[in-house]
Amino acid sequence: ARKAAATAAAAAVVCLVVIVNAFLSFSSWSADFQFRDPTDLSRRLDGHQPSIRSRIIDSLREQRGISPGDPDFQRLFLTRLDKMQKQSQIPTARRIALRSLDDQKKVWMRKNKDLENELQETYKSNVNNHEGFLNNVQPLSVCGRPTSVGTRADLALLEHVRTDSVEHSCPGANSNKLLLLQGHQTYGKTGNNLIEFMHALQYARDHDVTVGIMRDSWPLRVLLPMFMSVQDKDNTGWRHHFEQAFCVKLFDTAVELEGWDIEQWDNLSTLGQGRGTLGMDKDYLTSKKMFVYVSQTPLLEYIAHQSKILQTLYRNYNTGEGTTSRPWEKVRNMCSGIETLFGDDSKNVVYSTIHLRGLEGKSGVQLMKRMSSSSGCHPTAALEMEPEYIKSILRPLGMLKFPIVLITDGQNFDAIRRLVNDPDIGPRLKLVPQSASWVGGDITLAVMSNVFIGNPASTFSGFITKSRVALGLGHSYLFRAQNEEGEWRNTCGDTCVFDKRIMASMS
Repeated sequence: ARKAAATAAAAAVVCLVVIVNAFLSFSSWSADFQFRDPTDLSRRLDGHQPSIRSRIIDSLREQRGISPGDPDFQRLFLTRLDKMQKQSQIPTARRIALRSLDDQKKVWMRKNKDLENELQETYKSNVNNHEGFLNNVQPLSVCGRPTSVGTRADLALLEHVRTDSVEHSCPGANSNKLLLLQGHQTYGKTGNNLIEFMHALQYARDHDVTVGIMRDSWPLRVLLPMFMSVQDKDNTGWRHHFEQAFCVKLFDTAVELEGWDIEQWDNLSTLGQGRGTLGMDKDYLTSKKMFVYVSQTPLLEYIAHQSKILQTLYRNYNTGEGTTSRPWEKVRNMCSGIETLFGDDSKNVVYSTIHLRGLEGKSGVQLMKRMSSSSGCHPTAALEMEPEYIKSILRPLGMLKFPIVLITDGQNFDAIRRLVNDPDIGPRLKLVPQSASWVGGDITLAVMSNVFIGNPASTFSGFITKSRVALGLGHSYLFRAQNEEGEWRNTCGDTCVFDKRIMASMS
């Protein structure tokens, strides 16, 4: 009986080895293709590429000094095999998620279906009729992550669809009118200031004036820590590049302003009411004037102009090289947040970003109510960021399987705690370490994420979403409300952040 049992056991072991070897031989195909370069394929077909089984045995022998006959071999072998199987599944899961995301973009969605259809059809027609311009557009990646710039999906193709003017000449080329941005006083924080700069460039186009920027003034202090760093000693090359990129003129001293007709506004002082001495500061008032400026340019043309500015910024994002306009002030790497959280996987990782913004209590609630009135979104959901609200977005997209990054101003600790404690979100939630957390890193994390969930009343969220639209990324969720069945639905698409009927001066 013992001999029979031993014989049966030996047969079982042989059978198991045969099965495992067959499995490894089959499994080695997808894994080998995933982790090796294309030339390995020909070697594999010629029978010269090692199987996964032999690769594991070789690595155990080299790294641990363990061979198939050693007592710990089977345990370590199966551990390595399990790890390799999980690694080979990651690219497949990513491909499935990315395919799903690509099929579910809602860029042009509006409550008014006639308007939505008109926008979509006009955009498609423009792109189809101007594919030739792709030959002049260089593809763009940010932090090694791809965008749609330079592809058929490139929204800024609309920049080439104007028929009512001579293209590609800078505003103000034939006049001495100057919109001067100077000083250090600004209206609001970074999100506001970025809008003010972009509105100034739009104002120049709408009114055919030149934008003038005084050296070391607020536009350069806002932009250069993140974009367009100075990398030449005498600034000559940088200066020319900056002026050409944005159609602006830089001034070093007030003497250089002689001969220019500086733009003036009769009602400028009304913008400073209730702000004390700050409300009498002309630099502050000019900054605020640009913030509240609402262009009357048709929506599609406006999106195209603004997208071109944004694409220019991201073609010149800082990587830690160079300085600001102050030679002693080194710039940081815009990719620092992504690289800190995801390391070597930062180029390929699939993840979502939540921007949790408190908006200073009651004033934020009032602002959200006005946003709700114009867009149909829920008046508080984007402020509170309840777990079920987040999951209503991520679950249908299959994104609850992947990391969820939280960027926040820290004002709403209760909301942070709810997300951390949620059984579905909490295990996936990632916070940027304090050492790597700064405005530029946070912007890039959010802009280059696969899904962005933001607050429509936040200019910071607005800038991120505009950037995502300009880069052709989609899946920005700011405008959501519940239907009669209690299900969360989008009330407005990604491009709503450019629409003055919805965003007013924040467009």
